[in-house]
Amino acid sequence: MYELSSRISKVLATLTQFDGPELRPEALRDISRGVIRLSEMFTRGRSGIGTGYLEDAQLRQAYLAYYVPVNLAKVQILLAELQPLLAEHKGKEFRVLDVGGGPGTGALALVDWACSTSAPPPGTLRMTVMDRSGAALRGCTELWQSYIADVPECRNLPLQTVECNLEGTFPIPLQAGTQAPGYHLIVVQNVLSELYSESLDAAEKRVALVAKLLSALEEDGSLMLIEPALRATSRGLHELRNQLLGHYECSVYSPCLHDENCPALVRQDDWCHEERNWERPAWVAQLDEAVGFIKDTVKFSYVVFRKDGKTLVPRNAPSHRVVSELRVMKGEKRVWLCDSVGRSEVGRQDKDRSQSNAAFEQFHRGAIVKIGDIVRKERKGKISTLGRILPTGTAEIIRPAQN
Repeated sequence: MYELSSRISKVLATLTQFDGPELRPEALRDISRGVIRLSEMFTRGRSGIGTGYLEDAQLRQAYLAYYVPVNLAKVQILLAELQPLLAEHKGKEFRVLDVGGGPGTGALALVDWACSTSAPPPGTLRMTVMDRSGAALRGCTELWQSYIADVPECRNLPLQTVECNLEGTFPIPLQAGTQAPGYHLIVVQNVLSELYSESLDAAEKRVALVAKLLSALEEDGSLMLIEPALRATSRGLHELRNQLLGHYECSVYSPCLHDENCPALVRQDDWCHEERNWERPAWVAQLDEAVGFIKDTVKFSYVVFRKDGKTLVPRNAPSHRVVSELRVMKGEKRVWLCDSVGRSEVGRQDKDRSQSNAAFEQFHRGAIVKIGDIVRKERKGKISTLGRILPTGTAEIIRPAQN
């Protein structure tokens, strides 16, 4: 289960007036109102939101208290998936670009994660945050300075902020003090679905923007795209993934096990997203109770691109990714799987449980699994879309989802 570091928790608790064990009454009142306003903005009309809300003091405090913790969690969960590759940069300069970063959530997640894992060491990090809101970038600097003040190895760590309109023509900034052409990690979180909302060719422009970022990526770098786990935003990310893979030199590191077109787009009602467990900060739990929300899991859609062909698990292996929760039904359990062939449903009847397939009960969303001996019955000349594991079948979790 994911949990915020004590350093991050301390900084955010101070900024949100969490006086442990509870928020101060006036802070609870104001932040709760801000959280409700933000929720309406984010779920009822995401297009064109941008980061202008961070210029409103109440909304800025609400965002720091309620949304920054969960957005930090998303980035750090994905950094854990990338850890073997990031460890290769140990002792070398590591350049990070946080695009549309608002208060610098991506950059802060990276430096905090580096302090916890030393891969790469904090002292080698070079951070750049881009956003169209000057107020957001000022908040980014404040949050950054609050964090590094208590971290000896980071006190002189530079942060570069760049104000620009992401919908306009802009150059990818070089990291100050270097002549390096590219970045080792580019984070784009909750940005793409907000851009070009008034444009008739919004999808094409978003692809062009991501392609531009891809060109600024080092050959051994990672481009991390994160979107809300809503149907529309997730499917938009799936479509962008298809376009990028079809026209540019890149491949998917995770979550996909293939570079074929996304199977979730075959049916209009499908989409792919993650749901990971986390330990809510005490003030987030208090805000949930106050406003009637439940942010007890971390939900998001994502894709990580690479240019060097490296992948989370080997390609062409006999594996599948679980893209649903394990559904417990009367006398049976089922999950949806995804691989290069497409999406398929697999179940195991309780009467067919055996030692070799017992691990099926531990299948969970985001896990990479291997299954043997699946039978699909034929009815009226058609093969059933539901496969079942026999008592002689096997079930194995190759890689659990990172929490």
